[in-house]
Amino acid sequence: MTRIITIASGLDQVGKTHLGINMALELVRRGHHVGYYHERGGRLPVNQLLQLPPQSLSRHASEKGDVLCLGYQGVDVISSRLSLSHWNGLDQELLDSVIAAHAAWTDYDDFLIDTSGVSPRGVVACCKLSALVLLVVTPDPRSQAEAFALLKVLRLNDFEQQVCLVINKVDTNTDVNGIHARLSARAREYLQLELPLPGTVVNARQVLLAQHIRQAFTSVFPDSEAAGQVVELVGALECIRETAAPEPATLPVFWKTLAGSLRRPVHLAGNINLAEYEQPELLTPAAAPNADSRQQATVLRFEGPLEQLDNVMQGFSAVMHFIAGDMQAFHQRLAELVTCPELAGAGFVPDNRGLESTLATILRVLKVSRDKREQVSFRVEETPVNGQDENWLRAGHYIKYLFIVPGHEGDIDRVSRELERIPDLRHSKGQDGECICEALSTARDACLSVIHTPRDKIRIHYWHLPDNVKELQVNHPARVAAGTGTLDHHPEHTLLH
Repeated sequence: MTRIITIASGLDQVGKTHLGINMALELVRRGHHVGYYHERGGRLPVNQLLQLPPQSLSRHASEKGDVLCLGYQGVDVISSRLSLSHWNGLDQELLDSVIAAHAAWTDYDDFLIDTSGVSPRGVVACCKLSALVLLVVTPDPRSQAEAFALLKVLRLNDFEQQVCLVINKVDTNTDVNGIHARLSARAREYLQLELPLPGTVVNARQVLLAQHIRQAFTSVFPDSEAAGQVVELVGALECIRETAAPEPATLPVFWKTLAGSLRRPVHLAGNINLAEYEQPELLTPAAAPNADSRQQATVLRFEGPLEQLDNVMQGFSAVMHFIAGDMQAFHQRLAELVTCPELAGAGFVPDNRGLESTLATILRVLKVSRDKREQVSFRVEETPVNGQDENWLRAGHYIKYLFIVPGHEGDIDRVSRELERIPDLRHSKGQDGECICEALSTARDACLSVIHTPRDKIRIHYWHLPDNVKELQVNHPARVAAGTGTLDHHPEHTLLH
């Protein structure tokens, strides 16, 4: 029999995936056989959060619904090529094949379901069918309010299982007992649910460093406070295992029952069904490009309380002026370097201008080696960096430019020759076999990275700290829009794309 644990939250970005993976590893260290389910279609897939090995073969595969398994330090990280949100639209023959593909992965002592990227209907269904639900919140009051809202929806849909609260990203000022007392009192009074608190996890420096190198913090920093708290949390869950009333289901039964649950109505408050708010996903062929039309693009996005809308709109305006001014100056500098080969080819100085010189030369190499009509991708992002990693950018609000171009034969060699001029160039491999070259300016205020993917794509990232960053307000608009704290390295918030 398998104990099925669903890790859920009412708000994104509370750390479900990192917490879940570290819990799974602790269960493995205790001698358990552990499976970990993660949706591939989420905002940040697990293979981008962790340095996972190449894909292994599935035990069973259907034509469109095959299951993938990636091993990580003894944990089977499982995902499906067909997300749960698509299951209720499948014909019965294909659905049966998908269920069989998932049912082939069985015999686990514990099976953790990470609901990051899972549709609301899927979250409700997984919670109802699990022996235990871990409700993850942070000190952010919004995450606590949305977590209680999720509990209300679950109760409206006959949820009777055991649910526990886990407070993640705790700091020295967090009133852990106060958060638990408020939520548990409301759950008991209004929902007749008990909400025990088996553990909390701090947002320590070691956690951030482990995320930066794409590893679990309990593995690379086993003596850290956060790792010790995960040990305590899993120990508390072991006690719950002994006293839990509902018997855990076998995984084949779970997947079959889940498929049926995804087709049932989900009730919301006010006698409303979730289906009234869901929009069917239409898969249509891509339209042929029209030279006379402009593509529609989402420039900025905000989700939050209505009372903040005025401040956010004003803040977005400031961000747009900030980014637009930087783009204009950045383009002018690159244009000067491209048109003046003596500058672009001069002796390398490891500063901001030196990296821009290399970038200008690389872009010129790629431009002259391909068809003018070939498709490329370009994005501009504002990325806060916390500066805690001494081997990367110092703290500040950076502008990041991203270029994605096809990588033809010979391009990589020519690009590599330009990069090799940079002192202390770093070489590494990505989880999918990407070749990564990264250079940092001596002042840690600019970074250039070039990534060649196995799919013959060249990704060029360039971060730099703008000169006019001092003009930004203290409460930076991007932080309000993102809804999270500062970030480091590749995690990003796209404001302009």
